[in-house]
Amino acid sequence: MSPRTKKQFEEIRQKSIETIKTAAMELFARNGYHSTSISQIAKGAGVSKGLLYNYFDSKEALLHDIIMEAVEMGEQVMGQILTAQTGAAGQLRAMTEVTFGIVQKDLHYWKLMTSLAFQTDVMTSFMPELKKKQEEAVAAISGIFRRLGAKEPEKEALYYGAVLDGIMLHYMQMEESYPIEEMKAFILDRFLPTPPGLPN
Repeated sequence: MSPRTKKQFEEIRQKSIETIKTAAMELFARNGYHSTSISQIAKGAGVSKGLLYNYFDSKEALLHDIIMEAVEMGEQVMGQILTAQTGAAGQLRAMTEVTFGIVQKDLHYWKLMTSLAFQTDVMTSFMPELKKKQEEAVAAISGIFRRLGAKEPEKEALYYGAVLDGIMLHYMQMEESYPIEEMKAFILDRFLPTPPGLPN
């Protein structure tokens, strides 16, 4: 049997990290962050505590990695949309469709993340960083609405975000019984009264 290559070791490492994070998210959502121990996470992931500590210095470091991975995912999507030469209407349409698509593709993951986000005492230490990220996102979306001719682009951006959040929460609760595609069409009609592609 030939020895493993560096690539194979890296693949094993990444798989172990993802398994640990998934187990942690499940336990944080079910039992609460503070009531979950490193031993429970290691057991849930099927790894030793030693291996877990090889990847994460502490439970706090593991939580930080989980949260920032979700934030970075959103930033990457936002960056791709904002750099696309599709005009403001095209960007808002893409943002809406991608947001719906991401949640629909991995509903369980986002249900776990939402459960974690509602543990406000856990999120306190992350609030300054998350607030900054949120302000950047609102500013970017406000820019889109400004180019669409909104009278109050920042309020429109906040309203748009609140509507999306509400729909996603209902979808997470109702799953297949929720009219997700109809609501996506409704949002696009509400915020994009004119067809995409027109000069903005």
